[in-house]
Amino acid sequence: MKTPWLGLGCFAVVSALAQTPINSGLQLEAETSNYHLTGTYAEVEGMCQTLGKNYPDSVRCFSMGSSAEGRPIWVIAVSRSGALTPEQAKQRNIPVVLAIAGTHSGEIDGKDAGLMLIRDWLKKPPANDPLRNQVLLFVPVFNVDGHERPSPFNRPNQNGPSLQGERVTAQRINLNRDWMLGQTAEMNAMLELVSHWDPLLTLDLHVTDGVRFRHDVSLSMSAMFSADHALHDASEQFMSDMMSRLDKKGHHPLDFTPVLIDLEDPRAGIMRDADAPRFSHVYAVLRNRIGVLIEDHAWSPYAQRVQTSKDVLIAALELIAKDGARLLKVAIQADQHAQTMGNETVALDWHNTLEENIDIPTGYTDLLGYNYTTHAQAPIVGGRHITYHLNQPQVWKTPVYGDIQPVNDAFVTLPQSGYIIPAGWVSVVLPYLRKHGISYQTIPHNLKNVGVQLFQVNPDSISFESRSFQGRLRTHLYGEWKETSVELLKGSIYVPMQQSLSLLAAHLLEPMGPDSLSSWGLFNTAYEITDHISNHRQLQIAQWMYQEDSLIRESYGETLYKKLPKLRKDYQIRMDRDDRFREDPEQRLDYWIREIPYHDPSYNHYPILRIEILPDAL
Repeated sequence: MKTPWLGLGCFAVVSALAQTPINSGLQLEAETSNYHLTGTYAEVEGMCQTLGKNYPDSVRCFSMGSSAEGRPIWVIAVSRSGALTPEQAKQRNIPVVLAIAGTHSGEIDGKDAGLMLIRDWLKKPPANDPLRNQVLLFVPVFNVDGHERPSPFNRPNQNGPSLQGERVTAQRINLNRDWMLGQTAEMNAMLELVSHWDPLLTLDLHVTDGVRFRHDVSLSMSAMFSADHALHDASEQFMSDMMSRLDKKGHHPLDFTPVLIDLEDPRAGIMRDADAPRFSHVYAVLRNRIGVLIEDHAWSPYAQRVQTSKDVLIAALELIAKDGARLLKVAIQADQHAQTMGNETVALDWHNTLEENIDIPTGYTDLLGYNYTTHAQAPIVGGRHITYHLNQPQVWKTPVYGDIQPVNDAFVTLPQSGYIIPAGWVSVVLPYLRKHGISYQTIPHNLKNVGVQLFQVNPDSISFESRSFQGRLRTHLYGEWKETSVELLKGSIYVPMQQSLSLLAAHLLEPMGPDSLSSWGLFNTAYEITDHISNHRQLQIAQWMYQEDSLIRESYGETLYKKLPKLRKDYQIRMDRDDRFREDPEQRLDYWIREIPYHDPSYNHYPILRIEILPDAL
């Protein structure tokens, strides 16, 4: 597939890449095939080990773990700072940049770009060598198993290489939706790598899915998820600086990945998406760091995309070399802020106001596009479709819908002290605390009458998605926190707010978090009815209540019995005034039955507790 608009620019890029200095024996298959192919994973392993052997003072080649099919996931740590371990980097306050390629293994530009850049900088360091001031932690292929299942048909919207890996892992999990849940061996290895190395900046290298315009790269950031203003501002400035550097290199970058409002009419507008913690660039923010999602343009030829990815890496590494010490200080201060976030109100979720039907553009932009035809009845197939005329470049004056606001229901006032995981739920929750490196304490003995907050779920609000996502049925619900006292059994877990990962802990444990454990369906048994009152028994109880029978006192206690006269009065008012109520036997029966003490006491109780004041016994 060719894109005519590229013209001589394409040949200039290929020529520039062909002239890149290459170490003998380290030329990549992408280069030898003139970017028709990309190498197998054996090439990655060979390059990693050869660089480690040839440059032992500057390179460390290691495996961070294994894929589902048992392949090692190779990592190249590169630095001329003298730090090649996480301990050395932390001790010397040297910033770490994590660059991940091949998360979707068909989108493989970053692999070849990163290997070429590392190879060339090792052979001939650039002026003001950026590697003297940081550690580059490069994962050439994250989705290794998908990489080793290449096909010419995996990426129908992408212009090369001729064979492309699969988007998902061997278990058909999309790794860039797995950062919070960590369902895969690959992601658990990555989370351990992140916990150990604590990268200041994460760059996730991808390729778009084929919107047809002439912008060669987009960068996305979700700094709004940060609860620290200084880190938010520093992140936004970093993005601005990245855009400026890419502009100067002749690229046409966008500072967000555009979503077309109308797929058949690009001039109708583009929307900025808020993303979610399940994505790498948002997950980095929850750890008080900087994350950027990079999307090369799928219709650019492979040679051009590799150069674009290489330029993105260079721009980021040069910025960290220049400003990394200051940014690291800001991140560490954000860690300190996170330890004092008890009682702060934060937004756990964000969305574009267009999703609330607020159809007001925030501005207009000139997109580099093509002339196109929107068919009312498309040739051959009929229906509304679009045809792009790729030999007719145009500039689209396009409205931008970029107003990102917090989701109202996702505002949360964090607990002063922390969260309690009751002993019965520890086996469900503890693996997630461990894989994310969240601090916790095990309660060593039973504690009675502990004041906590319990989230009472509104049974009418619970909904389960009808189709699985990442192999799970996601759950949505509402409710409210109520003060109560409970007995905490030995083996329960306390998760303190006084830790640097308090915001990440809140996203996992608060029910309204878009990627909380509850949202991913891990607590669904708490919202399922496990026992029933038979219809004839319900009718009998309702009759007793209506008749103010003393059997209600004997069965349910004096408090309910004393309410019966008012309940009967209110019932009659509703019968007289509410036609729907009067004509619905189920509503009428529920009016009475909902007043009795529930026979399933933990039903619709969210299984995580908040605690404001820690007992002296802890």
